[in-house]
Amino acid sequence: MKPGLEAALRWLRQAEHDLTIAQNHREQGDYSDACFMAEQASQKALKAFLIAQGQRSVPIHSVAQLAERCAGLASDFKKHIASGRILDQYYIPTRYPDALAPPAVPFESYTAEQAQRAVKAAQAIYAIAARKLKPPKKV
Repeated sequence: MKPGLEAALRWLRQAEHDLTIAQNHREQGDYSDACFMAEQASQKALKAFLIAQGQRSVPIHSVAQLAERCAGLASDFKKHIASGRILDQYYIPTRYPDALAPPAVPFESYTAEQAQRAVKAAQAIYAIAARKLKPPKKV
C-alpha cells in the first residue's frame, strides 16, 4: 500500500467515525452537534481523497473548497460543492455562543431538519470518497 493511500485510509476511518457520531447526535436531538460532526466527517472524507491523490497537507477547512478541489480530480464530487457551502455554515456557529446573535446559544439554535440534511450530505460525500479509496474485496 502506498504511504499516501495508507494515510488517506486513516483519514477515511476518522470520517466514518465522525459520521456515526453525527448520526447519533441527530437521533438524540443534539442538532447543533450533529451538524458540526457532519461538517467534520465531510471535511475528513474529502481530505482523505486528496491525500490519496498525493497531496501531503490539506490546510483547508471549507467543505465547499475541498469539494471543488476534489471535483478537479474526480467530477462526481462536483455535485457536493453546494451542500459543502451549507455544511461550512456549521463549522463555527454550532459550537460557539458568540458566533450567534444574543441571546442564542448553539444547542438551542439548530433544528432536526438541519441535522438531517447535514448528515445526509455528509453520508453522500463519505460514500464517494470511500468508493474511490477502498480497494475492491477479493473473491
